[in-house]
Amino acid sequence: MKFRTNGYLLIALISALAVLSVACGNSDEPAAETTPPPATPPTTTPSTSEIVTNDTPVPGSTDGAFEVSEGSEATFTVNEKLSRLPLPNDAVMRTGDITGDIDLSAETAELVINLHALESDDTRRDRYIRDRLFPTQSTATISVADFPDIPEIFASGEAFTSTVIGKVNVNGTDADVEFTIESRLDPDRLLVLVKGDFTWDDFDMTAPTSNFFVVKDEVHVEVLISAIPK
Repeated sequence: MKFRTNGYLLIALISALAVLSVACGNSDEPAAETTPPPATPPTTTPSTSEIVTNDTPVPGSTDGAFEVSEGSEATFTVNEKLSRLPLPNDAVMRTGDITGDIDLSAETAELVINLHALESDDTRRDRYIRDRLFPTQSTATISVADFPDIPEIFASGEAFTSTVIGKVNVNGTDADVEFTIESRLDPDRLLVLVKGDFTWDDFDMTAPTSNFFVVKDEVHVEVLISAIPK
């Protein structure tokens, strides 16, 4: 059986199929370009010399006593020239072996750093520190007896920066060293970042030197303190 097809109806049907083909895409034609989504900016890993927490600032106690806890770290950086290398470089020694107390009400603080626990990228350097630089006194002590004025924002969890004079004892010799500090009081801990510079001569020592290396006189120290309520 044959059906007659109206010419106009046939044309309309062909046109509709063409439109449908464009709308659904044709496998023989390249897909239309789309605008890519905006790139996500790269994240930046914070350095160990910054106070970084995910805690939301909330009120804390500004007259409490704290003890140094896990997560604290001391870093000593010196510039050295090794005989086997053409250019000088920075030698970095680190340790997490730190004890001490911070009393906000009494405005006193004391930190004890185990110098024999310092580690770098060279075990020979580490052994030299233990056996040659600090053979009889394995710890360095930093004592602070005069705190800066603590602003009101500190109680609400805001960080503030200031300077303090710390009495540092190394190898039985005391020296007053100025430190910059950045502090933040969280509900469960006190965070303090301490930065300072001193010279070997401050402690009646000479900069280490040998046939294999020469160390400059300046030493940069940073101590990140994480202290919990006592």
